[in-house]
Amino acid sequence: MLDNPFSLSLLWEVRYSLSSKTELLKELLLDLSRASQGNVEASAIISKSQGLPIYSLYPEGPDEKRIPEEDVIAGRTIQIQEATRKVFKQLKRGSLIRMLIEGESGYVIICDAGNDAILAVLTNKRANIGYMFFSMSRTARRIEQVLS
Repeated sequence: MLDNPFSLSLLWEVRYSLSSKTELLKELLLDLSRASQGNVEASAIISKSQGLPIYSLYPEGPDEKRIPEEDVIAGRTIQIQEATRKVFKQLKRGSLIRMLIEGESGYVIICDAGNDAILAVLTNKRANIGYMFFSMSRTARRIEQVLS
């Protein structure tokens, strides 16, 4: 199969496409982090159907030990979102737009990024929540475009 030039070309296109999508997703998460003025501690794009991280951005240095592994963030994000959607349906609150979870040392903000992706962001307490909502909505729309 790989001896066929057409197959090699197709294989290269798939690899190139995946590589360019990965670079675009990386840039989107970097832009979100920069827009937060350093208040984003970690961010992840998660597959709804598989519950696995598609792409994540983590800090380097001493803070990285405080942040859970990407698989933990992905799994818990899916669990939280599914449970919250059920609650919203039972309470007749309409469609879930985003979730904000506040803890002692920061926030977890979760929103949809298209039909099969979720954007999850961990911030410190200094984050401007309104601005994070705005920035995440914009980033989520762009993620949806990249993944479609």
